[in-house]
Amino acid sequence: MTVTIKVPETTRDRLHRLAAAHGLTLAQQIERLLTGPAAQQKPAVADYPDGWPLSAEDIDAELARRFGL
Repeated sequence: MTVTIKVPETTRDRLHRLAAAHGLTLAQQIERLLTGPAAQQKPAVADYPDGWPLSAEDIDAELARRFGL
């Protein structure tokens, strides 16, 4: 299946250069970016265990603690 997506020209050009540098087609490069290790990483938040969502109250309490309020 072929799908057309629209991206800014600068983004398209960067993707083409990246694909060429790795010897891949544009589609292969996009797939690599979407499924590779960098895409699988979770953002880390300092001082909080991974996977625990923060409530607004938790955020307020932490901000107050850090700013001495």
